[in-house]
Amino acid sequence: MTQLINQTNPSNDFEQQLEAQHTNLLKLAVSLTHDASRAEDLLQDTMLLALKFRANYQDGTNIRAWLSRIMKNRYISIVRRLRLEEKTMEEEGRYALRNWSLGEMGLRTTHRDGNVYTDEGFGDTVAAAISELKPEYRQVVILCDVDGMSYAEAAGELTCPVGTIMSRLHRGRRALRTRLVSRRQLEAAA
Repeated sequence: MTQLINQTNPSNDFEQQLEAQHTNLLKLAVSLTHDASRAEDLLQDTMLLALKFRANYQDGTNIRAWLSRIMKNRYISIVRRLRLEEKTMEEEGRYALRNWSLGEMGLRTTHRDGNVYTDEGFGDTVAAAISELKPEYRQVVILCDVDGMSYAEAAGELTCPVGTIMSRLHRGRRALRTRLVSRRQLEAAA
């Protein structure tokens, strides 16, 4: 009877094969991540990807090798993404993007005596440029540059990944830079 059920429902057989590999995959995940909670996440990702790409699995293929390859590829993708996020955060903390932070430049004003003082708010030009940003960019620019939140804090506030915060902040700053530079050029030409 069991053979009849498996013949009529091949996905049930596939899921049983997946379940049988759970222990082996968990060991592989732990050896890759060296962390129990990350290993569990990697295992879950692997199982979801295996179910998603079930059509790519051919019966008779070594399912353990197939699942191991999925897990290793997923792990490589995660490591690459984390390295990119770390590199971006490191570069932003040290180099030019800091100079374009609204917290650094937007709240400064130069008086006639030549001294730079902290201002209570943005000038009309900066305020107008911020209001012209797309809402998702404006939110992140305000949270990170005006309110001084870290990427992680902004991600928690907006319930989205840190990578999303970083890309929105980059795009928002670039749009602000373009708007402010073009306005400065227009004012100089007038």
